Amino acid sequence: MLLHESSLRAIQRYCTHNSALLKKSTEAGCLCCGATFAPSDVKEWTHDEDAAKSDHLESSALCPRCRRQAVLPSAAPIALSPELLIAVRQFWFSHVS
Repeated sequence: MLLHESSLRAIQRYCTHNSALLKKSTEAGCLCCGATFAPSDVKEWTHDEDAAKSDHLESSALCPRCRRQAVLPSAAPIALSPELLIAVRQFWFSHVS
């Protein structure tokens, strides 16, 4: 799967303030570790200061496997697939072990 760099960068926006998207999703995937899981598996969330000050900002999910803020909900307008997770991981997290 070949994705343009701008597409790979745009995907990241669905990994923050994504609690509403996660509620609408049937699956989720981690852009960092590549795990896929049910949205109900997410037990930890980030609550940044901007979200606390604003009623319209949502919490951001943390991956239940690696605990990074890199969860892509399947309800995002991007087809969640193993190939996509690999491509994004190589682009964003190739330096992470």
